[in-house]
Amino acid sequence: MNTKDFQEIVNRFTTATDSQGNKLNMHSLLISLGDNIFLHRFNNRQGYSDVRSISKTVLALVTGIVRDLSFKGKYSAFNENTYIYPIIKDVVNLKNPDNLPFLEKIQVKHLLTHTMGYDKVLLMRGDIVDMDPFSYLDYIINEPIVYEPGKHYLYSNAGFYTLSAVLQEFLQQDLISFIDEHLFGPLNIKEYKWEKYGHYLAGATRLWLLPEDLLKIGQVLMNKGKYQGKEIVKADWIEKMLEPVARTKDVDTQDALFRRYSYAHGLWLAKENIFFGHGTDGQTLVVVPEKKAILITLAEQKDVVKLEKIIDHIIREKI
Repeated sequence: MNTKDFQEIVNRFTTATDSQGNKLNMHSLLISLGDNIFLHRFNNRQGYSDVRSISKTVLALVTGIVRDLSFKGKYSAFNENTYIYPIIKDVVNLKNPDNLPFLEKIQVKHLLTHTMGYDKVLLMRGDIVDMDPFSYLDYIINEPIVYEPGKHYLYSNAGFYTLSAVLQEFLQQDLISFIDEHLFGPLNIKEYKWEKYGHYLAGATRLWLLPEDLLKIGQVLMNKGKYQGKEIVKADWIEKMLEPVARTKDVDTQDALFRRYSYAHGLWLAKENIFFGHGTDGQTLVVVPEKKAILITLAEQKDVVKLEKIIDHIIREKI
């Protein structure tokens, strides 16, 4: 790819319209291919963007860092098999005793994979408008759990918000200060915002990043846990994040390369060797390891059909 090729892609996004005939509301486009980085900010946009559910990918990386430090003896035992209820039981008000047998079986891996056992999507933005943020964790803990943990996949924000609480209570440290020290600091990510829901980071959402900084997250994923040669998280944790858990036929686009074929641990997997973080309204962090390519879109676009078709075209034809 050269500058001319990249400008042609920018023009595609600029001239494209959604199903209502409206131009796509793009914030930024970034393509990293080998040593070359191409970045365009639409409408001269400055500042960071809400990456929405790509927050889940970032929190999955943080979880791996906590695990690694536990292995080194800085903390007590913590890994994907750690049971969560003993960590949070003193900060929740369990009013639904029928949930207790299920809660006692939930492990960190179930939070990372949307397999806590609920049959109802929880904690999405539109559902919590009138709720007290300090009650969110109690709301999750008391909502009826229907399936054995690990047996049923249902995408929602419940798992990653609970994970945020679990991490903070386990560390006994404000989670964002830990992230600054162990992830954002080493990546030189300084201009960001991550909102709290009550006492805890929103975890599943509400993270604002610059495209250049989201690229650094992608580089850690592509380089098996390293950034500029420095280990951020162990390579085996990246491998864990890429282990598929659920085939996601209801959101799959079968004829595309850019497709949500299955969900892993904080990441989506395409059928080919492509994986990505994905957020509502056009947020994408696509990694194509075989091409040493990373593709980022940040937007505020409700109808993403055309946007995602252009992403598919880029993967097929341009990288």
